[in-house]
Order: sequence, then structure tokens, then C-alpha cells
Amino acid sequence: MEKINTENDLSLTIQELSNAYEELSLLYRISEVFSFLSVDEICSRIVSEAVTTIGVKTAAVLFLDEDGTKLCTETGIGSWDKKREFIRDSGILWKSIDSKRPSAFCKLKETEHRDYLPGLSSLMVCPIVGKLKTLGAVVVADKESEEEFYSKDSKLLMTIAAQAGLAIENAFLYNELEALLIGAIRSLVKALEASSQWTAGHTERVTEYAVGIGRVMGLESETVEKLKISALLHDIGKIATPKEILNKNCKLDELEWIEIKKHPGLGAEILEELKQFKDIILTIKYHHEHWDGERGIFGLKEEEIPFMARILAVADTFDALTSDRPYRKRKSKEDAIKEIVSCTGTQFDPEVVASFLKWAEHFSLQH
Repeated sequence: MEKINTENDLSLTIQELSNAYEELSLLYRISEVFSFLSVDEICSRIVSEAVTTIGVKTAAVLFLDEDGTKLCTETGIGSWDKKREFIRDSGILWKSIDSKRPSAFCKLKETEHRDYLPGLSSLMVCPIVGKLKTLGAVVVADKESEEEFYSKDSKLLMTIAAQAGLAIENAFLYNELEALLIGAIRSLVKALEASSQWTAGHTERVTEYAVGIGRVMGLESETVEKLKISALLHDIGKIATPKEILNKNCKLDELEWIEIKKHPGLGAEILEELKQFKDIILTIKYHHEHWDGERGIFGLKEEEIPFMARILAVADTFDALTSDRPYRKRKSKEDAIKEIVSCTGTQFDPEVVASFLKWAEHFSLQH
């Protein structure tokens, strides 16, 4: 009898250790995964992690509106209708939100909630709670095994929701800070462009073009944001360029071109104290380098040139060619594209030019 009890205790201990290990593994995995993602990306990962970890057919993330009176679907997979919204009532989702505790309903069709979420047989909901407030809820439904939800499943969902709450709150805060930063950068750029009659609107256009090319290339959202900031700031070094050169009404001489060519390096120097801008600073510094290394400012070539700088080089040139300059009239978009293609492999990275051509085809249809 004692042997049987010992075996049972050992089996129970092993099971508890296994569950604890699964929770810790999940916690480590999602804490790594959720870092530096956008809100949309975090929500997509939440439902993906819930489906994989708990073994359900359906999962969704819902957000509370500002008034806390409506739950709106942010993302969902499986049989979840992505347009589902829930006005505050006494339903099962709101009970979990208000109590800040997970709830499970294993036989929905046999309860008074059978018409609340038609098409689902079982349901578990867990609120997503940040440091400051409740943000929404994560919902999972209908296990693949057709089993009911157990306490182990509830703990796993709570682990996912807890990490999601912190990550989403941080992402919202990051978005606010980023909007403030971008606003400050745009104001700075406008002040710079106001000093030259030839550069008005240049920065915004180059930013549009660079971001468009980056998206065609499939860059991650974080890299696209860095590219966007790089483009907005790429000419910031021209603050130190004499105004008489920036506003000259005829072709620049050799010495004046030397002054102009200083602006990428000066821009990097101006921003060097912003340590978190390392990639952006390098992009600004090297955006006038040539792919073959022959006529660039710093002599870098091919892969030595930062990837974002190679994209910015094409975007910057395209806008320069399609804008009026004191020494020439603007080229048509078609002629500008031909000139960029002719410089493939010498001035420009062939891979970037290939993506630029795909973007340019779409751009010409929109403008």
C-alpha cells in the first residue's frame, strides 16, 4: 500500500514539475517573442501561441474601447468572426473582464450562454491586464482533442495574457513616444527646408519612396520605422551648409560640391549622441556611397554599405531627378527610372533597384 502511495506521489510530482516546466518555457518564449513588436504583431503572436500551446481550434484577442463599454476584436483565427463586437452586458466575456480572472465554459450549448457565442462548444477567456488598466481579453475555444479545459490550460492562458498585457502596454507607450519624436523631426526638417527654395518637400517625398521600397523588399516593421526616421533626417547635415550654396541659382563649382558632400558626415556627427540611433546614423552617413565604391564619399562598396543606406540612395536620387534644380529641369518619372536602371551595379545595389522598379510600377498607378 505504501509503495502504491509513493508511486502515486511520484507520478503527481512529475506531472506538476512537467506543468511548471511548460509554464516557464512558455514564459521565456513569449517574453522573447513579444519584445520590440508592434501591437498588431503582438496580437497575432498571442493567438498563434494560444492555439499551439493549449491546442485549440479558435483564438482571438479583443480590446476595450476608451470608454470601457465595448469589446472589439483585434485579431482572431479559426471560427472566430473578426468583426465581432460586444457591448457591455452580463455576458461571459464581461464577467471575466470585471473580475480580472479567467473563466472557462466547457459545454456552452448546455448553459444560458448558448446563444452568446453561437458555433462554439467550449470557451475559455482571460483578461489582458496591464500595469495601468485592463486592456481587453484573449479568448480560446474548442480544443482539438475535444477535451474540456483544465486548470493547466487556465494557467497557460494566464501566462500568455500576463505577458501580452505588459507587451501591448509598452507598445502603446512606444507608439506615443515615436509619434512625439517623428513630430519633432518633421518640425526640424521643415525649418531646414525653409532655408532653401530648392528642397521644399524633398524630405517627405524621399521618406515616402524609401518606405515604399522597403515594404516591397519585405522588411520587418521595426526596420521600416528606422528607414523612415533615416529618410526624414538624411539631409539634417545641410544645417551646416552655407545658405548661399543651398540657394545658388546656377550650377555649383567644384569647391561648392565639396561643401555639399560634407552633409552626410555632418548629419552623423549631429546625431552621434543618440546612441539608440546607431543604425539610423550609419544610414545617414553612408547614403551617398556607390555600390561599386568608385565615386562615394567614404569609399565603401557593396555589402560594406549599410542596407538601409542603399535603399535611401535610390529613393533620394529618384526624387532629385524628378525635381527642378537650379542647373537643370526635372526629368519625367520614366526618364528618371531609366537613369537609375542604367546605374545599377555601379551607383546602386541591383537588389534594391529590382524592388524599386516593382514599387515604381505601383507608384505610377497611384500618382
